Amino acid sequence: MILEARALSVSIGPHRVCEGLDLDLAPGSRLAILGRNGAGKSTLLSTLAGLRAPDAGAIRLDGKPYAELGLSAAARLRGWLGQDRSDPFASTVLETVLTGRHPHLSRWSWESAADAVVARDALAAMGLSGMEDREVHTLSGGERQRVAIAALLAQQPKLHLLDEPLAHLDLNHQIATLGLLSQRAREPGGGIAVAMVLHDPNFALRFCDRALLLFGDGRHAEGPVAEVLDAESLSRLYGHPMRRIGNFFIPE
Repeated sequence: MILEARALSVSIGPHRVCEGLDLDLAPGSRLAILGRNGAGKSTLLSTLAGLRAPDAGAIRLDGKPYAELGLSAAARLRGWLGQDRSDPFASTVLETVLTGRHPHLSRWSWESAADAVVARDALAAMGLSGMEDREVHTLSGGERQRVAIAALLAQQPKLHLLDEPLAHLDLNHQIATLGLLSQRAREPGGGIAVAMVLHDPNFALRFCDRALLLFGDGRHAEGPVAEVLDAESLSRLYGHPMRRIGNFFIPE
């Protein structure tokens, strides 16, 4: 099991995100985290990433607590894509993606030719071949998002934690990104595990095998998408009547 959470309770001030959450993510798992704005999806994901402490409960990454692993070992196992994009220094697309290789380098090492190959492969996977020398500041919002995902791919972690990975992407790149993550999770011989914050339950239904619903008051529901995603639960989740037509959920 790459990620385990036991009796996890998370809150933001007086707001309860979840209480008593048990979660297991094995290689091949694709978990969608769904909920209304302000439900605490990003807060929970950052807690699972070891970036903030839970109120109660335990989290283990590859069988060990984050404190025992240390920052470098954790970064080799767990990749994190947050919502914030900050590029304070001028850098090229390739240089930016190469930052994903840093957890694999020793203290005084430079990126090798092999690291550059990994970075270029990640750019190709995100449809960005030929843009290696572009300055990041000249890119569109969607292109910068794809560069950030490429950096995560170049990191090659076992666990991918992505907070709204589809932000700024057009429909074509949304489908391509979800398809790529799903494909890599299901690779023979042990793929990655993915947990991501999504807004569209139809994407969760199509590309994920598990779903975690956060109702905004500490209650949650987690399990296989076929069991968790139904019109009744989504109506309660979003506070708006939903119905299912074939393989799609639509608002009434």
